[in-house]
Amino acid sequence: MIRSVRLGQKVQRLISLAERIQPTANSLTDSCYQLLDSDFGSEDFIIGASCLNNDGSPLQLCITTSGKGTSLRIIVDPGSFHTTIESRYHSSIKTLLQAIDSSGSSDLKEIAEKTIEMLLPKSKDDRNIYKQGFAWIGTSPQQPGIAFYLEMAPLSQEKGWNTVTTWLKEILPSANDAMAIINKLKKHCVVASAGLEGSTLENSRAKIYFRMRETTDFQHLGIELFSSQEMKDFLAIATEKYKTDLNGLVMSVGFNLQTGAHADVKADLCGHCLKYKPEEWSSIINKLTAHFSITPVDTSIMLDSQEYQIAFIGFGLTFDQKPRLNLYIKHDVQNGMPESDEIWGALKDSMRYLISIQNENGSWDDYHLPVGTSDQWVTAYAAHALAQYGKKSGNNSATDAATKAAYWLSDQRSYNSGWGFNAMTGPDADSTAMAVALFDELGLPVEATDRLFFQEHWREDDCIATYTEPDAWATGHWDVTPWGYHGMSTEDRATFFDPFQKALHTHRMDNGFWRSYWWRNPYYSTFITLEVLDRLGLQEPLDAYEYDVSSIQIDNAFDLACYIGIECIRGYADEKIGAHLRTLLNWQAENGQWHGSANLRVTDNFCYEPWNNPSGAYYEDKKSIITTATIMRVLSKIIPTKAPHNSSVIYNWM
Repeated sequence: MIRSVRLGQKVQRLISLAERIQPTANSLTDSCYQLLDSDFGSEDFIIGASCLNNDGSPLQLCITTSGKGTSLRIIVDPGSFHTTIESRYHSSIKTLLQAIDSSGSSDLKEIAEKTIEMLLPKSKDDRNIYKQGFAWIGTSPQQPGIAFYLEMAPLSQEKGWNTVTTWLKEILPSANDAMAIINKLKKHCVVASAGLEGSTLENSRAKIYFRMRETTDFQHLGIELFSSQEMKDFLAIATEKYKTDLNGLVMSVGFNLQTGAHADVKADLCGHCLKYKPEEWSSIINKLTAHFSITPVDTSIMLDSQEYQIAFIGFGLTFDQKPRLNLYIKHDVQNGMPESDEIWGALKDSMRYLISIQNENGSWDDYHLPVGTSDQWVTAYAAHALAQYGKKSGNNSATDAATKAAYWLSDQRSYNSGWGFNAMTGPDADSTAMAVALFDELGLPVEATDRLFFQEHWREDDCIATYTEPDAWATGHWDVTPWGYHGMSTEDRATFFDPFQKALHTHRMDNGFWRSYWWRNPYYSTFITLEVLDRLGLQEPLDAYEYDVSSIQIDNAFDLACYIGIECIRGYADEKIGAHLRTLLNWQAENGQWHGSANLRVTDNFCYEPWNNPSGAYYEDKKSIITTATIMRVLSKIIPTKAPHNSSVIYNWM
């Protein structure tokens, strides 16, 4: 199960929005955390993934407007931080029963317990199919009452409808209306969830949510309220420019608990499918509230910052033709210049991702080249990033994972000296440099022959070659040289200092970037050059260069991270660094990884100057190990601070 610090931060940002929407609500924040069944007093507020929102966040706000006014509801998937399905189940049920009491809905306790018993599997084994939660709970800080929905989607279509049918027959005094509608729905739809809404038996409804199983106009389901002119008008206005797919339309029907009569319907449209800009959303919402003569909604607090997003827009209609509009709000992406808490959250999530895909023996493997998959190079590279992060943050999990990898590299020696892409390719300077850097970072001993490896690969009047053969692969390559020079013995670094300084000049291009042999773009080679110079306390050459920002086209996380490292070390404007950091952090996937791209070039061995005329195939790290580890290396060195006397952020390379 995915557990994420940054998901936790999204939840906290959404709670802060709720406080601004409803500033007079007492203990709103406490209520949110109680519904989440989470302790927000810990150092890291870690949340697990939920299907409540498409980004995995387990919290959503619902603004409801009708002829009576507007109200705020908090919708939560409780217990998502738990690491086992069974723990999450017990957390969900405990939280739900507590929420029934705390929301002034104790009259529903008995029927709620019966609903849980009848709708959710009774055995632990049968509950294993519930991978992303069991219940969603909605309460309002303004009024008594509860809404809860139990997940039915993990069940098969037939079992889902049979379970709902049995439940409705049990809890409704008369199920005639319900059975007539269910018999129509199950021909075309799949049940998504079922539950209760209300505060007393008199005002509560049994609710069933469902999706279309096939492309069919849902107004042809034979249910009068879905075919009404009001529903047609809502759809015409809301889908003026965009349509939703099958999963982007969720519908519901409700039945009065006291009589069993059909009470209402609702249609929810996915905001992700409706790709409206904030100002377009405001216009559509204004049109809807005016058309149905319901209370206008001020959307500025939700949409103007572009940090929040409409997850769904829903239109409900009661049997006596009373309309209501629901706006479901989720956190989208943060804006502005990232500060330390967000950067550290991204680092912790990326650490967890790398550790989660580490092999039992301590190694990693990625890239699928004609010569096989890399394990030695990838392991050294990933472990080096974790070792740097562990040392900087004091995180023992990162250090332990890096140490386990280092022992694997020590124990699984394929060559007399050095390490390679894998056990079949022969040793190379790049893999060896990363392994030596890892050992140095962890304070582990390095064999003298491994440090001598770089001296033996130095090419006179040039720099370090990756291999000893064939052809161009045996000439000096700048993108393996900085860390190779760093891995030399102290004596060899002194001996090769002048040739290294000379190569620094000769391999830097007129645009200020260093040449790259093995990578599509020069950002990695330039970043590691500045990175190693910084570690060794050496100055970048002062030769003038012409830097043309307009020539830089970056579309992937690996290159962007390297470029951010270059910006920080060279001391570019903080606003520029912050903007690029914002993009990078917003690219991080919910499981903590940054997706790889085809950046690694296996340059043909007859190609001597690929920076002028590249020749070779490009490969992607499918597991994103090199990409994610590179970003960890960069972010681990960036310390944001607030400038004195104002709120601007300064980025320091430390």
